[in-house]
Amino acid sequence: MKLVVLLIMITGLVVSCNNKPNESEEEHHGGHQTLQKKLEAMSVDSISYDVSTEEFFKDLKKVLAEVPDTEFEFYVPERSSMIKSFPCSNCHSKSLDELQKLGEEEMKKAHWNIKLKHADADVMECATCHNENNLDELKTITNKGISINHSYQLCGQCHSTQYKDWQGGAHGKRLGGWTPPRVVNSCVNCHDPHSPAFESKWPARLNTVKLKQQSSD
Repeated sequence: MKLVVLLIMITGLVVSCNNKPNESEEEHHGGHQTLQKKLEAMSVDSISYDVSTEEFFKDLKKVLAEVPDTEFEFYVPERSSMIKSFPCSNCHSKSLDELQKLGEEEMKKAHWNIKLKHADADVMECATCHNENNLDELKTITNKGISINHSYQLCGQCHSTQYKDWQGGAHGKRLGGWTPPRVVNSCVNCHDPHSPAFESKWPARLNTVKLKQQSSD
């Protein structure tokens, strides 16, 4: 009987020792939980960077992009400073309707080299994007004014897929580098708004005529 009791006591002691974690395991798990809490509490904005791309934009005028519901802020080149004839009101002192009624002798020739190849003529004309009540601005499809510097807001109304990709960085060219501040080209920095499609390009070294001659010989 005494032997049975002794065996039970020894078995219970071994089990209790096996169930108790050692000090190193407790420290390991405790440290892991502390680090995890720190990471969860840390926001992206609190991360500090030792490098910056600010030095690449010393001579570039940029404006903060006005994109709602975006997680990270970024900049685009200022458009108005790139247009030599801006503001348009310097020449357009009269409304567009009044200018169109003028005769050829009274009306100054301007924009003669612009060919609209953006959409069908029944869908798009100058006044589709340009605000005829304020020619220094663009406008939305609901006639709300849009600054020249934020023309991407106008493009995004129709080109919604490309607009979302542009916001996330999958579409468009990033300027400088990949560290903050993030500066990206706007739509009009790469695309001609009046003729946005890029012309087809062929490899300079691919001579299709020569290849045809070789195949026929």
